[in-house]
Amino acid sequence: MIQSTAVNLGLGGEDSSAIGVTTAEWIAFEQAYYRLAFAMSPVTAETLAATQAVMPGGGEASTLFNRIFGYSPALRFTRGFAVVAIVIAAFVVIAECQVAVYGLETDATKFFWQKNILQSLLPWAYGAFGSCAYLLRSAHYYIYQRSFDLRRKPEYFNLVLLGAISGGAIILFVNYLVNEGDDTVLHLSSAALGFVAGYSTDFLFNTIERVVAAIFPKTDSDPKVSQRPQKPVANKPRPVQDNDGSRDDPGNVEQAVNGNQTSKPRRSSKKPAIPAAQTGAATEKDGH
Repeated sequence: MIQSTAVNLGLGGEDSSAIGVTTAEWIAFEQAYYRLAFAMSPVTAETLAATQAVMPGGGEASTLFNRIFGYSPALRFTRGFAVVAIVIAAFVVIAECQVAVYGLETDATKFFWQKNILQSLLPWAYGAFGSCAYLLRSAHYYIYQRSFDLRRKPEYFNLVLLGAISGGAIILFVNYLVNEGDDTVLHLSSAALGFVAGYSTDFLFNTIERVVAAIFPKTDSDPKVSQRPQKPVANKPRPVQDNDGSRDDPGNVEQAVNGNQTSKPRRSSKKPAIPAAQTGAATEKDGH
């Protein structure tokens, strides 16, 4: 249906001529396209166009820029994003070396401010570098799956900024990690914590939630707690006592109270009485 509609609209090739489609054919085309998009999700026409590589000889010249950055728009963006990661990594290496050089000075007050500024910026840089590592790993997976969407490019740069903030802020809350398996304590440096927080930004938010829960425990006066719907407590029905002193099953009380419903017969431990007529008939039949 999709191919025939494209041919009728003059989009099937150079020899196809536009003859138009009817309303019923256009509705059928939309339904077929909807079923195709639902079956191929998250792959769409935009992601296929963004990840389609135009190789040399297919309409694009083989230049040095194309050989370095790739032939598809998605691959070009990810390799350009890799350049950003390389720049951040270069800053980290230079800053680490400079801090080591400042530490060799005999006069501790000579480069005091420069050393402290670089040491303060390193966790932020490690957070941005960890975020770049995670995004590059995810981007190449999306390119392989043909589901990379170029409309999400601003999200990548926002995640780098968020990773830098996470790397700089995580040292305010955590200076070691505890393994839940054997309760061993893993002491990590501020740079390592910054990289971990940048690679997984949820690590920072989970830590903040734990700190908030420890400092401000939830009480009954908390609006979030008070607004929670509570389960109604069902009253236990009282058993109904018969004239013979036995009690009905609580499950049948409701049926016994409502007169419009037939009460469920209750099992009795007494054996049913056999009518005299049947007893006599059975005696004569047995010959007794």
